[in-house]
Amino acid sequence: MRRPLVTVISALGLSVLLTVPAGAATAAPTPDTTDFTIVTEEPAPDPGGTPSFGLDDRKAHQGLPKESAQDMEERMTASRTLQTLKKEGKTPSSLAERKGPEGSPEAPALRRTDPNINVCMENRKTYRTYGWTIDHFFHCQGTTQTLYKQKCRWLIGCYPIGSFRFRATTIGEGYEGQRRIYYGTLLDKSDVKGDVSGLKLRHSIACANLSGSPRCTSEPGNGRTDTLSEWMRDSTGSYHWFNSAHAGDGPDKRAYYNITQRFTGIQGGRHKSVTTGRGGFRCDSASYIPGRSSACVFDVVVPVMSSIGIRDREVRQTARNIRDAQFRPERTKPVYRAKEVPGAPSSGQALTRNYYDKAMQKRSGDRVRATCERYWPGYASRGLQCDEYPFASTYQSAGAQPAHQNYAAKAIPAEDNRKGGEQIAEFYKLDRILDSDAFYVHIRS
Repeated sequence: MRRPLVTVISALGLSVLLTVPAGAATAAPTPDTTDFTIVTEEPAPDPGGTPSFGLDDRKAHQGLPKESAQDMEERMTASRTLQTLKKEGKTPSSLAERKGPEGSPEAPALRRTDPNINVCMENRKTYRTYGWTIDHFFHCQGTTQTLYKQKCRWLIGCYPIGSFRFRATTIGEGYEGQRRIYYGTLLDKSDVKGDVSGLKLRHSIACANLSGSPRCTSEPGNGRTDTLSEWMRDSTGSYHWFNSAHAGDGPDKRAYYNITQRFTGIQGGRHKSVTTGRGGFRCDSASYIPGRSSACVFDVVVPVMSSIGIRDREVRQTARNIRDAQFRPERTKPVYRAKEVPGAPSSGQALTRNYYDKAMQKRSGDRVRATCERYWPGYASRGLQCDEYPFASTYQSAGAQPAHQNYAAKAIPAEDNRKGGEQIAEFYKLDRILDSDAFYVHIRS
């Protein structure tokens, strides 16, 4: 009778008992030799579902996972933190670029103490198969892997004699002013058991262009191959930069890409790999984003505008009009009993930016001004302006055809209306909202 695997290992004098998952014990390739394998720890299923990374769904902003109110609140909080760090010059890519001469990085300056990577590490959503996209400029992705060294004996087969278990966390950052994207990966929670001598680990990220997109170019120095002891000693991880030519679909020259990560175990001249994680980004050359004529962003997400609040004195009336439209439409003008106004995160009905349809924008202005004149006659002579929601710069505005009444118009102080418009323009700029891009509007209490 063949003895159980644990008995065999014990008989061979293994001092550390290893848990053997599926795939770690295999048939012996040759008598009395060593082998290795790498096993991915499967993430827990996500109730929101898996997003689609197909080209058609990406263009239409469809196939995104469902998000709860708490999910969106977590994204907004993380986005504010990372955008603040960005203003302070503490983003992963800016720290990495400082390491090398003339902007060429020598090594990734990504450490466990950096606040940016901790934003990713502190949220379990990072470790889903497709990661956690926070906004257009930041994406998190993580996985847990175990590299096993095996002893192979004739008739017995291969069994593990050592293991290297680790967590890998990646933070991605979009670029402004360049069609470029950055990914920095950090290994932590490493655990070594038994004999892992002679093994190396390689980390790499592959970028694939979708149909009709220009090629995604991997920049020199991407990835890292090292001994396990060096991975543990030097905790700065690995990095990847990709760039794209100024070409693509439509006037904005949009190009779409998918990425996957690969972890490769190496022993001598042999290699064994696992591919894990999925993500996507988009590059464009839209000329109408002020000061940022090109960029690459993470497009598999619906950004949330949260810069306007009820307590902000400068935009208080703008905020109230939006909140009433979203949650108390019966209070708004024009009066319409069946009114449903999109845009709130809880509605599940996003707004989409309208940059190119100027005729729709004009119709929207004409209709809302007529509404304001109807309910607030002579409002303009009293220093008021007509505020509208959904914004005139969206395809859900009052200018949409056929004509509808699912909007809110209100005469408010001109300065309040002007400041509200500035906040909208700033959001479009900072989160790079292109024509037809979806977004939500959240009014802070």
